[in-house]
Amino acid sequence: MSSGTAAANADTTRRRLPRGEREERMLDAGERIFGAHGFRAASMDEIAEASGITKALLYQYFGSKEGLYEACVERARARLFDRLEREAEAAPHAGERLRAVVTAYFDYLDEQRGSWWLLYGDASMDAVNEMRTRNADVIARLIARDIEAAGGKLRDGDVELLGHLIVGSGEQVARWWLEHPELSKKRAVERFVAATQGAIAGVLSA
Repeated sequence: MSSGTAAANADTTRRRLPRGEREERMLDAGERIFGAHGFRAASMDEIAEASGITKALLYQYFGSKEGLYEACVERARARLFDRLEREAEAAPHAGERLRAVVTAYFDYLDEQRGSWWLLYGDASMDAVNEMRTRNADVIARLIARDIEAAGGKLRDGDVELLGHLIVGSGEQVARWWLEHPELSKKRAVERFVAATQGAIAGVLSA
């Protein structure tokens, strides 16, 4: 395809697609290219071609290659935590919610092995910290609901502390597990659930 034809097709796509759909198409292309090659090796030209949308519009929407990358990582993060919340909702009772969430998290890690997205990829530290805070908020809400349902008492800051503790330890355990394929996913889930239950009980009784 000639550069003139590609530009004409991209211009037609730009004019026909609603803004939200156009943005999703750019993120889809970014996710494919970044996911395959990583941040540094991917190019905005390649992403523009894959999306059928001009490079100028990529910059208009996301400001920079870094902005597009972090938007892609954030979307992947949001999808994961939406999935965790759905698994928690589907659990038959409160006692199974933690196990359902941890299992879904390790399933995601297993599915994404080798991907540049895993555990935030090359996103900036500021972006990663913002994502971690949102992750901790999700986990804190799930914990608070189960504690309240069981008649437990919450002190100021306890649930937020547990949300951050579980997210931080979950990331570190995930990195360790991915480097130790001899440890089965089932075993990793069992041990992390046990450790997390102990942490929750310890904080609530302190």
